[in-house]
Amino acid sequence: MAFGNFQREERKSITPGDYRVVIVDAEQTVSKTSGKDMLVITVQPNGSDIKIKQYIVDNQYFNQNMTQFFDSFNVPFGDFNLPTWKGAIGAARLVLDENEYLRVKFFIHRDKQGALPPWEGQLPERQAVTTLGAPVEDDELPFD
Repeated sequence: MAFGNFQREERKSITPGDYRVVIVDAEQTVSKTSGKDMLVITVQPNGSDIKIKQYIVDNQYFNQNMTQFFDSFNVPFGDFNLPTWKGAIGAARLVLDENEYLRVKFFIHRDKQGALPPWEGQLPERQAVTTLGAPVEDDELPFD
């Protein structure tokens, strides 16, 4: 086996700080530690290929954390239609955890994002979910 095309390539890293982020995934699941419902929101900082998961558990801080989320991203307050969150741009303060991995400390309010650099590259496109009309009754189908 030959690896003649190997070239050195460093992974682009980012330092802790405030960044514009885009939601690349959002799902509802159950916490393995508490057994409570939770949201897992995966964000990607602007100008990087790093994906960071933010866990929002249905506990005493849920309303506070979700208010912070809705205030940061252009998602209508109280809209839990998770597929439509993909592509939403907000901002977050990123810090290093005890294992030296980046994590979201908090989402930054939309009114305080003005000092952040503009989005680099092509703006992500928000995912739209369309619904079909009312189901057609079998006797109304145009074929036998």
